[in-house]
This record gives sequence, structure tokens and C-alpha cells, in this order.
Amino acid sequence: MGVKRSPQRPTEPIRLKIEEGITLTAVGAVKISVPLIVNSDFFPSGFKLDAQKKVVYIDPVLVDGEEPADFLLITHPHSDHFSIQDIRKLIKGDTILICPVKVHKKLSCDHTGCIVKLIRPGERLDFDDISIESVAAYNIKAGIITPHPKSAMNVGYIITSQNTRIYHTGDTDYVPEMQRLKDINAVLTPIDGGNLTMTTPKAAALVNHLKPRFAVPMHYNIGTPGVEEFRHLIQSDTRVVVMDGQQRSGNAE
Repeated sequence: MGVKRSPQRPTEPIRLKIEEGITLTAVGAVKISVPLIVNSDFFPSGFKLDAQKKVVYIDPVLVDGEEPADFLLITHPHSDHFSIQDIRKLIKGDTILICPVKVHKKLSCDHTGCIVKLIRPGERLDFDDISIESVAAYNIKAGIITPHPKSAMNVGYIITSQNTRIYHTGDTDYVPEMQRLKDINAVLTPIDGGNLTMTTPKAAALVNHLKPRFAVPMHYNIGTPGVEEFRHLIQSDTRVVVMDGQQRSGNAE
């Protein structure tokens, strides 16, 4: 699969202030191409989180700027989530890179001094002023091929900073492990996923179960009607924030 910069990427990053001192930034649209199969402008799952002076990247691909990471979180090894080139742009000597087993097997940061930590679904890593929890991320829909099998031990992440909890689901269906989650302030969820990730109604069901303050759709083809469907399905106590840079009401400011 080819991944390159999309002409739909906005010139200025899209940001969302979640709490005082906690800001989410969208990395930006990419062009996904597979010969004879797909060629689309795509809003990926890559984000930057500034959390109380700590810089956290989740699945960075084709990042703009090179602000070094304090933490780098990778959900799984697919090329629109795991980019060695972007990791090398972002790491510094004390960067902590957290990843599941299949990424860990592919990754070598020894020459950079990057600290690599393996995480499995359901585990938690605590640091001085931030904690990282992993949540299982996998497909439950039947198909000829399962893009994200449970056996791969892919993950989503809950990042907690000063009692604010941001949940990035990774590539996943709405799985039973999500039923146990609570006190989530912002959810970043795939929509419109067909057999790859959550459908839009399932993504909305997850958000309505968790009742966060913010819901950010991700991992969809730009221009899909699924974005507006998602917005209409979300209960009124949650603000849906679209961060792909296209002109829609309710976008981040």
C-alpha cells in the first residue's frame, strides 16, 4: 500500500483544546493507493497530543514539522499507522516508544537511543505525569481475510494526564473489552470501516456508551457521508469534532 501526502491536507494544522494544557492536533490527510484497488484521499489515525508539556504522537504518518516526541504510540504495523521514516524524524534520546508485539518485532531504535517498550492488550504503563493503557483492537466481523485478528494483539491507547483520559481506539470493531472502559473525556474512533474497522453506527454506539465530552471520527475517506451520519447518531452531550480540514459545521477551532 502506498501512502503519500494528500492535496486535501489543510495548510494549517487542525487543533482541538480538550482541557487547559491538553491539545489534540490532527497530523493531516494522506493519499492511500493500492494498484487497481484504491486511490483515495484519506483521513488517517495519526495525531499529536500536547499534554501538560509532554508531546505524544499516536500513529504518526507523513508528519508536518519535527517537534520531538516524549512518547510515541503505535497501534499496529499497517503502513498507514507505522512509519519508520516518521519515527526517525520524531525521536530524541529519551523518547519512549510504546508498541504491540508485531511492531516491536519490526522495530529497531538501538542506534538512536530510543527507549522501546512492548505493551499487550490490557496492560498499563505509568510515568511521572502521564499513564498509557492499552485496549484490545481487533475485527469481529467474519470475512475471507481478517485485517486485524485478535491473535495479532494490536491495541488502542488510553492516555491519562491530570485525570483527563483520551482514548484512541486504533483499527478495531466495537469489541467487548470496550464495555469495561469508563471516565473517558475524548474518543478518537474509526468510522465507515466496512470489514476493516467499525461501521459508522457501531462507532456511534461506542461513543454513546462511553459518553465523552468530545468524539473525533478518524480513518475514513474524505468526503464520505459517514461523517455527517456519525454526527447525527451521537447523543447531544458529546461534541463531535471533525479534524480533516474540510468545511463542516462543528469543526475544531
